[in-house]
Amino acid sequence: MFSVGDVVLYTTYGICRITDQIKRFFNGAYNDYYVLVPLSEAKTQLTIPISNPNTVERLHELISSDEIRDITNQIPYLEAYWIDNDNERKKEFSSIIRSGNRVNTLRMIKSIRFHQLSLKNKNRRLHACDEQAMKEATKLIVEEFSYVLNIDKDFVKNKISDEMSKEL
Repeated sequence: MFSVGDVVLYTTYGICRITDQIKRFFNGAYNDYYVLVPLSEAKTQLTIPISNPNTVERLHELISSDEIRDITNQIPYLEAYWIDNDNERKKEFSSIIRSGNRVNTLRMIKSIRFHQLSLKNKNRRLHACDEQAMKEATKLIVEEFSYVLNIDKDFVKNKISDEMSKEL
């Protein structure tokens, strides 16, 4: 459980601060809610029901700078994969993003990038849902790494891209 003031990764929006914990009457009962404010959208306020496992599973503690360094060092060794069935791939990518598992998220990004390169060689483009999954996943990783390490988002993007381009 989180506390007011905690900064968390909410996989739907990115890095958020929990600004309040409130009770609201809904569907005949009082329920507890977190109030989140995305750091990238200070005017946005999200109310997340604490008792709903589907929304709470998207809340994650931020990882440490040491964990980020360990994860970043793994990037060249992450094996890219591809799921040919569009619906299965969309479900898998959505599940990975929701999970908050940073290694799997980076593996997914790497896999999409490799597939994108193979399509480019055939003068074809990525499927829109793959492009969206890569965009969401990249946003989450870049925001968190940038916030935790207190460095520029563009630097993080470039570092990840460089690591993904390394040959084994």
